[in-house]
Amino acid sequence: MASSELQVVNTSPNLRGWKGNYYWAALETGKGVYDFSVIDAELARLNQGNPVPRKKLIIGLSSSGFLRTHDQDPGGFLNAVLPSYLTTDTTYGSAPKAGTNGWWYGGSGFAITAAVWRQAVTDRVIALLQALGARYNSNPDVEGVVLTETASQVGEGGGYNDNTLLSQLERTLTAATAAFPNTNVVIENNFLGNQPNTSALVLFQNSHRVAESGPDLLGKTAADKTSPPKELTWGQQCVTGYPGTGCANLTGSIAVIQNVDEPELLGTQFQGAGAPFTPLDIYHNGEDYLHASHLMWTYLVGRPTNNWPTIAAMVDTHPIRYTACPTSYPGCDTR
Repeated sequence: MASSELQVVNTSPNLRGWKGNYYWAALETGKGVYDFSVIDAELARLNQGNPVPRKKLIIGLSSSGFLRTHDQDPGGFLNAVLPSYLTTDTTYGSAPKAGTNGWWYGGSGFAITAAVWRQAVTDRVIALLQALGARYNSNPDVEGVVLTETASQVGEGGGYNDNTLLSQLERTLTAATAAFPNTNVVIENNFLGNQPNTSALVLFQNSHRVAESGPDLLGKTAADKTSPPKELTWGQQCVTGYPGTGCANLTGSIAVIQNVDEPELLGTQFQGAGAPFTPLDIYHNGEDYLHASHLMWTYLVGRPTNNWPTIAAMVDTHPIRYTACPTSYPGCDTR
C-alpha cells in the first residue's frame, strides 16, 4: 500500500506530503537497537525525482494496535505492535496474557496498548523518541512525529489510572519536544479517559509547543448538529473553547495537524452523524472549526469505495487557509 500511496503523493503537486504509520516493534528490534531503514526508504521514495516543492514525511508512531474482537488473545499481533523485549521482561509489569508483560487492553478492550501509564514503559517510549529525534530532527523533509491516539491507551485494569496516564503522557511530550526542537510534535488527543484530563492535556500541549490531532474528523454538517457538538472529540471541543471544557478558544494558538480516517470517508461508522461525508464537508470542519494547518487524508487503496479522486480534486481547489505560525510556537517555517 505504501508504494502506491507514495507514487500518488510524489506526482501530485498540491499534496504536500505523506504520513507513514509505524508500529513500535518495527522501529526497535531489540532493547535500544533501532532500525529506521523503512523510514529512510520511504523518505527516498517520497522525493524520488526531486519534486518541486519537496514532499514532507510525517512519522506516525503507534504503541497501540486495534483488534477485531473485544479483549481477544492477541496471538502474533502483539509482537507486530510492541517490541518483544517489552512483552517478555517483567520490569514492565503484568499483562492479561500469561507469560507476557508491558501491555494491557485499551480503547474499551478493542486495542492492545503499551502500558504507558507505567513509568518503566514510558521510559522506553522516550528512548525511542530520542533516537528518532537524533536521526530526523535536522532533516528538512521530516514535517513531524505523531503519537498514538489517547483513547486507545485508556486501560481496563493492570494498575491503570486516568491521572497517571496524563502525567506520563506529559513526560513523554516534554521529552519529545526536546528531541525534536525544530520539528512538529503531535499527539492524537481525542478522549483521555474523561473531559477534564483531555482538556488538561490539550492545555499542556498549548503551553509546550505540541500540536493537537486525532484519528477522526467528521463533516462540518455533523459538527453543526448540536452545541456543543457531540461530533467533535473532547480534544477538539477544548481547542474550540466550548462551554464545560475548561478551555478558552485556542484556535490560532495551538497547532492542529488533523487526520481524516477511513470511517468518515466510507460511511462505515458515524452513519447517524450523516456519513459518508464529502471531502469538502470534512475540509470545512477542519478549517472553520479547528483552523488546521495540516489535513492528512487516508488513501483508500483497494476499498470498495475509493474517494481519493474526489479528495484530490477538492485539495486542488481548496488549499489550507491557516498557514501562519501558531502563537504557542516560538517560531516556525511556513513554507
